[in-house]
Amino acid sequence: MRIRAKQLAFAATAAIALLAASLPTSADVSGRAVKIGVMYPLTGKGATWGNHAQIGIRLAVEEVNAAGGIGGVPIKLVEYDYQAKESEGINIINKLATRDNVLAVLGPCFSSVCEVIFPLLERLQTPVISYCSAKPGLSKLSDWAFRNSLTSDKQLAPVASRWAKDYNVKTAVIIHDLEDAVSKAEGSKILPMLFKKEGIEVLDILTFRTEDTDYSAQITKAKSLNPDGIGLGSCYQNAAGIIKEARRQGLSQPFIGGACTGAPALIELGGKATEGTYVSTAAWMDDPAAEIQAFVAKIKARNGNKGFPYSAPRGYDSLMITANCMNDNGITNKKGDLASDREKIKKCWANLKNYPGVSGATTMNEVGDGAGGNRVLKVIDGKYVDIAG
Repeated sequence: MRIRAKQLAFAATAAIALLAASLPTSADVSGRAVKIGVMYPLTGKGATWGNHAQIGIRLAVEEVNAAGGIGGVPIKLVEYDYQAKESEGINIINKLATRDNVLAVLGPCFSSVCEVIFPLLERLQTPVISYCSAKPGLSKLSDWAFRNSLTSDKQLAPVASRWAKDYNVKTAVIIHDLEDAVSKAEGSKILPMLFKKEGIEVLDILTFRTEDTDYSAQITKAKSLNPDGIGLGSCYQNAAGIIKEARRQGLSQPFIGGACTGAPALIELGGKATEGTYVSTAAWMDDPAAEIQAFVAKIKARNGNKGFPYSAPRGYDSLMITANCMNDNGITNKKGDLASDREKIKKCWANLKNYPGVSGATTMNEVGDGAGGNRVLKVIDGKYVDIAG
């Protein structure tokens, strides 16, 4: 029985009750609960991505369970905070796979942690689906690794083109995080490549470390070069600090940010300094479509009526897709069938085509990376505005 995203996310209570009634009662699913593991960065760097992913994933579980769960058995999440640390990520993926015996794992968020745990999956034989990881090439590390997100080269290409055109950028300085995997890739490889395509000369590439809070030296150097624009390979906290320092030193040049930059928290932390900044998103939540706004309302109701990054809809979709894979491919949830159940989920994710989720149509490519919606966003009057049209 396929659990359709729009049915579960947006239908009225009566419709969900009808869907639950139609689930197969004779499905051979054992146990009191079907366990799915989740790895979130709830504390530490980028916690806003993890906290909002948790809201989206828990919402999806509520709706799946209200509709009858997996063959009549409810989903139970086994959740851990890996604190955005690689060492914690390694410990937790081993616990989930070998002690908790979950059928699949959602997460982690952030490429630096994916980079260290994906190679372990050939031994652990457990499907792992990251809901926000964007460094190109990581899914190639294991057939068990999937990423329900756009890689940053795909996210940034249309943004760089529009930014270069709108601001007539001919020269640029790039500032990037040396320690965060996706930010380093964006600053050292992706942005230079995209800028070259747009005819932009890179005057210098400057670096910082994740824990840094003083960016005066980098901005002083950038100021001396007087570029037309500044590219950032940075998560939102550092990006906000860099942009504020640039404005403090009198720089008015426009910024373009990478995959981790484009969270609502960038504007919350950076305030008016972020005006005019260009970023992208892998899920556009200001789409006026009624079903999208119904989803947004549900997330905001759990989030103090605040905006949220794409980890919430991508996390929600990842749980829904995994539930569909379980229902559609006959998992048993029996102890002796753990390996075969995991294999069924892996094959389902590998063959995923055009799943109609809240983050857009999701398809896995040949290496296990996702495709879907991508928008060009600009900070205007304290909000992200889609300017792709």
